[in-house]
Amino acid sequence: MSLRLRSAAAILSASLVVAACSGGDGDAESPTETADVVDTVDTVESSEVTAPMTTLPPPTTPPATEPPDTTGAGETTTTSTSTTTLPPTTTTTEPLAVQELVLRGDGIGSARFGAAPEGVIEYVTSILGGNTGDTGWVDPLSFAVCDGTVARRVDWGVLSLLFSDLSDVADGRRHFMGYEYGRAGELGDEPVGLRTPGGTTLGSRIVDLLADFPDAAVNPGEQDINIPPNFYVSDNFYGLLTGIEDTDVVTVMFGGYGCGE
Repeated sequence: MSLRLRSAAAILSASLVVAACSGGDGDAESPTETADVVDTVDTVESSEVTAPMTTLPPPTTPPATEPPDTTGAGETTTTSTSTTTLPPTTTTTEPLAVQELVLRGDGIGSARFGAAPEGVIEYVTSILGGNTGDTGWVDPLSFAVCDGTVARRVDWGVLSLLFSDLSDVADGRRHFMGYEYGRAGELGDEPVGLRTPGGTTLGSRIVDLLADFPDAAVNPGEQDINIPPNFYVSDNFYGLLTGIEDTDVVTVMFGGYGCGE
């Protein structure tokens, strides 16, 4: 049976300038003797001439700095240095597929339901690489009960995209109409981690599913006609569960408009 598909100082050098002091002494004048002069002595005073001297101030010795008081008994003065703190560099380790291929009720990632098939396939291939399966354009009844005259399913592991020429979103032209992510009993297979904008992914517990979609309905299914437990958010987003307890988990998610049984 097939369900419908969704989807971052400079240290200044100090220079010490030393200026030399210079000085000079002048010669004293000699007394002049005069003949025939008795008991008279002309004393010539001697005068000393000193050249001006430039005096530098004594070197300044910085005062001794006492070690900081780590006992709390004294008071320590701390000189703060202004620093510039850059914001931390944010690096994400999530795979590109998880970042890009977000599961929505109107498409997957940047691919919207109703878009041309080749563009959608090229887009997903650029992220996930080559597909793991492609039915080509075939009779819709060859793999499911689909409307229209042709249908196509392209797989990348447990992610499948469905295309047709008739659905609730378009009529008379080939277009992207739905996705299926996950396979019952195949949790952990590639591509891993694709999720809704609110974080629901394969393996999410029902309690987390309901935190993401408070209005979602959780149904026990009908074992006698092979309908497993499931959840329903809207006509274009629903999926399968392992059970209906809070600790049961999501196993498959469908988005868009799909085919019936």
